[in-house]
Amino acid sequence: MVKTMSLLLKNQATMAIILMFGSSFPLCAQTTVYHYLNEDGVAVFTDVKPKVSGFQIIKIKCDECDVELADWHRTPLHTDKYHEHLRSAALEHGIDLALLKAIVHAESGFNPKAESEKGAKGLMQLMPLLLKEFNVDDPFDPGANIAAGAAYFAELLKRFKGNSKLAAAAYNAGPSNVVHYGGVPPFRQTEAFVQRVDILRGRYRQHIDHVGLEPSQFIAIDDTLETSLTVP
Repeated sequence: MVKTMSLLLKNQATMAIILMFGSSFPLCAQTTVYHYLNEDGVAVFTDVKPKVSGFQIIKIKCDECDVELADWHRTPLHTDKYHEHLRSAALEHGIDLALLKAIVHAESGFNPKAESEKGAKGLMQLMPLLLKEFNVDDPFDPGANIAAGAAYFAELLKRFKGNSKLAAAAYNAGPSNVVHYGGVPPFRQTEAFVQRVDILRGRYRQHIDHVGLEPSQFIAIDDTLETSLTVP
């Protein structure tokens, strides 16, 4: 009976997530949902920890939502979300607009409230040290987050001589690891991230070309990884 009730709650929580976020909620392999009864005895499901006592915590694992299992060739693009912020940052820092959109999509699924277990926050998943370095007071403000993330990514592109794959790897695993391994670090998460960005960049580029948007001023010079590549 207990097992049946647990399964029923998970099914209800899954439906609650769909109702809360719709079909385009941020991809995550596991979601935490809080369940409790309000004063009227109505079941409440929320992703925000309740201030009331007596709530239940439901962990929902979704293999289909796992970023490593998702089909990045088919996942819906966010072509209009924060477009002006992204376009402005791309032009200011000389970054390919499609590449910048791909980074945001790969990092947060365009969720401005995204927050990782390690403390990365906002659209471009900025860590506390970066937030401090770029004087970001509110990491969940889309404009401020994109401005800081784009500025940092531009630094990585410059450091790795325009190689977008190395810059993406450095954004995910840190530039010191890229230097240490002389290329994309052999970390499963980083390799998946670089591949994800590459796929999404191509798709956003197709969209930009299709609708006739003006390209940004810079396209990464060298998108190939050579085994003998020496990085600074």
